[in-house]
Amino acid sequence: MTKHLIWLLVAALSGSGAAAPSSPAPWEPCADNAAVSCGTLSLPVDWSRPGGQRFDLAVARRPAADPVGTLVYLPAGPGSSGVDAVTDDQIFGALFPPEIAARFDIVGFDPRGVRRSHPVRCDSALVERLNAPPPRTETEFAALLDAQAAVGADCRARTGPLFDHLDSVAAARDVDALRERLGLRQLNLYALSYGTVIGQMYAERFPARIRTMVLDAVYDHSVDSDRFAVTGARAAQEAFDQFLAWCDGSTDCSLHGADIRARVAELFAGDESGELTYRIVAPLSQPNLPAAAAVIEGRPGKNAAAAPTPLPIYIQCADAVNRTTTFAAMQALRGRVQAAAPDVRGAPYDVADLCINPPVPATNPQRPLRAPDAPPIMVINSRFDPPTPYEGAQRVAAQLGRATLVTYDGMGHGAANRTDCTRGLVLRYLVDTTLPPAGTHCPALPLR
Repeated sequence: MTKHLIWLLVAALSGSGAAAPSSPAPWEPCADNAAVSCGTLSLPVDWSRPGGQRFDLAVARRPAADPVGTLVYLPAGPGSSGVDAVTDDQIFGALFPPEIAARFDIVGFDPRGVRRSHPVRCDSALVERLNAPPPRTETEFAALLDAQAAVGADCRARTGPLFDHLDSVAAARDVDALRERLGLRQLNLYALSYGTVIGQMYAERFPARIRTMVLDAVYDHSVDSDRFAVTGARAAQEAFDQFLAWCDGSTDCSLHGADIRARVAELFAGDESGELTYRIVAPLSQPNLPAAAAVIEGRPGKNAAAAPTPLPIYIQCADAVNRTTTFAAMQALRGRVQAAAPDVRGAPYDVADLCINPPVPATNPQRPLRAPDAPPIMVINSRFDPPTPYEGAQRVAAQLGRATLVTYDGMGHGAANRTDCTRGLVLRYLVDTTLPPAGTHCPALPLR
């Protein structure tokens, strides 16, 4: 079943040359943090019918001590909260380096269908049926389709019309409405992980309204579901190979000297939960190599928890058509995935399983990015990032044309705040629009 590691760091900044807000949102102190201001923005449920039903987009703003601009955080996920990222001091500190927080007011929002922005509502018992192991027979495959259909019908009935308008094109329109409401001529966009899809859609539709854009840990929206699965599996295997090299060379690894591949093979032979790939690979995305070793050893711990509920991924089904619509096709794809990842057997983030019988229409299906008028954009990615593979970042950078790909040569999901090198390049670009030379690399931190 689908496993998703939710990480975030997607942002939009207004540079010092942007217009001052002429019509700011009606800010009030946030209930969770009085030092942060909160408000709502009334937006159309369906942007093709702006006079129709509306919903309230929840927004939060954390002021800088001496701001030179505004940073609008676009949450990743899908399903994570940009309001929480701005109001929660711990999350905020992990996401935004002091250099950014000191110089930019930071604005976050909950995307449509998430948390405070007309959340998708579903029966929890029906959702729990989706947490079954991957289908092993035609009968189990049919049960998966039935479970997805039941969840879809229930969520639509409980949520209302917004349930059919969750794709990233609509979210990009919401971002531009927020820009207008803030009175800004342009935005500097900083997007991480799934939020980079919103950034890509914004670049297609509103290129003149971008001052700068950073796409960090890039989700490749240009490939079909089969290629996405194989690419993710290959990236997971590459990260696992880095883990093996660390264990081979470091006595800090609790498995140092052991036949790790054999141990992992034994674990998969006895695994019936379908969660083992996630439990092994997810720590490598942090990266937390000792936690991956603990999973392989069978030691309990907070890093060995079961995968999170799959429900938020339904936002993604609106952005993705799944081509694997039969059990035979699923089995064939599973063979290709396991060939690409012989040790870890797959990726921690498998979209296809949940979008076989999607409850929402795929209104923004996968396709190459078309943004010829977008300004120069920074694409930044870790070389070994299972949730958002490096080769996906390469493809997106090539499609943008005027983009510069910055490579962090180490492990981890999200690179912009990873080292002094990456932080410095991002900050310089956001402040004065200066991109580094093509082919720029930042050295990896030592593995530990």
